[in-house]
Amino acid sequence: MGTSNVNHTNHSIGKPHPVQELIQEMRKIFLDMKFDEIENKVFVPEEDVYKQYGSEAPVILDRCYYLAGLPRPDIGLGKTEVKTIREFIKSDIDLDEFKRILREYRAGSIEGDDLSEQMVNRLNISTANAIGIMDVIADFQSVTPQLTKNKITLRSHMTAAWFPTLQAMQHTHELPLRLFSIGLRFRREQKLSPTHLKAHYGASCVIMDEKFNLSDGKKISKELLKRLGFEDITFEKKKATSNYYRIGSEYEIFSRGVEIADCGMYSSIALSKYGILHDVFNLGIGIERVLMVRHGYKDVRELMYPQFYGTVKLSDEEISRQIKIDKTPGSSEGLQLAQNIKKIANSYADKPSPCKFMVYEGKLGGKDIEVYVLEEEENKKLLGPAALNEIYVWGGSIYGIPPSPGRLNAELINIKNNGTKVKFSYLDAISNYFAYEIENRVNEFGESDYPKKSSIDWQVKIARNPSDINIKIGDIARRYITSRNRMISIRGPIFMSVELLFR
Repeated sequence: MGTSNVNHTNHSIGKPHPVQELIQEMRKIFLDMKFDEIENKVFVPEEDVYKQYGSEAPVILDRCYYLAGLPRPDIGLGKTEVKTIREFIKSDIDLDEFKRILREYRAGSIEGDDLSEQMVNRLNISTANAIGIMDVIADFQSVTPQLTKNKITLRSHMTAAWFPTLQAMQHTHELPLRLFSIGLRFRREQKLSPTHLKAHYGASCVIMDEKFNLSDGKKISKELLKRLGFEDITFEKKKATSNYYRIGSEYEIFSRGVEIADCGMYSSIALSKYGILHDVFNLGIGIERVLMVRHGYKDVRELMYPQFYGTVKLSDEEISRQIKIDKTPGSSEGLQLAQNIKKIANSYADKPSPCKFMVYEGKLGGKDIEVYVLEEEENKKLLGPAALNEIYVWGGSIYGIPPSPGRLNAELINIKNNGTKVKFSYLDAISNYFAYEIENRVNEFGESDYPKKSSIDWQVKIARNPSDINIKIGDIARRYITSRNRMISIRGPIFMSVELLFR
């Protein structure tokens, strides 16, 4: 099913967008099949659409975007404009120099994004004043876009760009010409929908040769789509052939009931308008359509723009990377203390109480200290039953599980065998908490005024939530788990204590 492709966590390698990933896959296939890659033009003159489509052109152009630009206004500086400018900047400027700047801008010798800089440098005013002058002059604000003089459109079909390319290459390259190009196509759809986008990717190839025919083209199409993993394709002849194709030669290609490609032989009439002398076969593949069939996407918007339309889905591995130890010591000595606490506590976990074990003796932050793990109550053990629990993610839920298989039921054994194990345990998190607290307490005092011969102790008793044992779960993972009624089962009896002694 379709899922979001948004990166939620840090990775050792970046996560590609599925469209770009498929484009790379298709490029390799085309190159392996001895097609040369071409960058076709994105800007297509309106006259080319008429050459290719003939009387059908107005309907096709209705789906095209035309390029427009803002004309350079002929700005006059009358008394009203001068008064407005002076009132705004509260001083005089060199009006003759300003007029020269405006004439140069109108003539195109100053680019629009350089205009404010020219005003700052040549009129000796601030950037804020330069921008403000443009804001108060009405001629700047009343400019409206105008269609380009030679009526340029954005490419709506890759075919529109193939004809000029073939025209340019037919006398400079040996036949057969086998070319491919992958890029965006722009359609003036009235709105975005589950099946329509205003810009989408197409992979297109052409073969120009003296003896190449439609049957040859179908074989090439089958081989190419087979390499993409499509074995079950069908060719269906279009009843109404597009004008740039030879009548009766255009076929739609389907897989699992979805049209994923279109192919055919270019019309000799359209080819002749470009002086192209040889037969040309064309195959066009919809990148998004291929992915929708492959991965079961129902909405092309979710595929293309998961950050806006996608449903977030986190894998167990992604969730595991959002489970972290919250508080950790800031110094190398503090981090070593955390390791010592873990090592000694783990070694003597089952020792009967009362018991006490030294984990550190020496200096920390310039103070002489001793640190112990201990259990003073009788008939217990040094650590409670859950203190050594490991953490696993399974099916979108988080579990704390004892390391000993003998204490596990069948469900927990399954999670332990198949789940994603987090890189630290309860004991790691708790040991870092104790070391963090000890380091902070030690650093409260100077090297000579700390309370010698005194002790402080900390204890973690029962874990009911991750925060009780110094574990933090990222907001994205937590929201994901909650929204899907999954569980966070980080709990259990810990009963672990440490003592800090100032010597």
